Amino acid sequence: MPRVVAEGRKRKVVYAVVEGESTERDYLGYLEERFAGDPRTFEIHVLWKRKGLKPDEVVSWALDKLDELDDPRREQVWAFFDRDDHSRVAQSYERAESAGVRVAFSHPCFELWLLLHFVAGVSGSLSSRNVQDRLRAAHKAFKGFDKHLDAAAPAALSGRESAAVSRARSLITNCPGMVCTGRAGHGDGCKVVDRGPSTEVWRLLVELGVVPG
Repeated sequence: MPRVVAEGRKRKVVYAVVEGESTERDYLGYLEERFAGDPRTFEIHVLWKRKGLKPDEVVSWALDKLDELDDPRREQVWAFFDRDDHSRVAQSYERAESAGVRVAFSHPCFELWLLLHFVAGVSGSLSSRNVQDRLRAAHKAFKGFDKHLDAAAPAALSGRESAAVSRARSLITNCPGMVCTGRAGHGDGCKVVDRGPSTEVWRLLVELGVVPG
């Protein structure tokens, strides 16, 4: 069998349905470009719409995509959505997980994952605006951040992935639900909408081998 064909069959394929139209797309593009390698060990296809999607719309699209997979052993569907001020967050989360869609949920917003690359000890009640303001102050590459990641952002993020994963896991340990650990995840009875601040984007990096599990 030709080497390129064998490698193509082993390559992990991720279909990521995202809530936002900018930040998540830019970050996932960076992730693939920086870590997929040559030949690529994974590829990420981002599914998005202009003006964004609500969590239940993200999940509906993800479920449709799940039904289209040719090889579920190497293909995965992920749903990226935030707490923000959305309704039906818990229902959307449960619907996705019960069907086999992998969820990268962030509370209050996706930018928390970016912030954790630079800042430890994030805690308390945070709004999306709080998080974005802290991100702009955390590193000069994000000083003018406005949804899109500019050319300086990848270099600023690169090399900080392990720290960000460790900090995200610490947030689980400190979850208000008091039944959660960084190793085991959120426990039974921990309500999704109460998991603030938290982000599950780190799970994708572990799944793709960017950071050890």
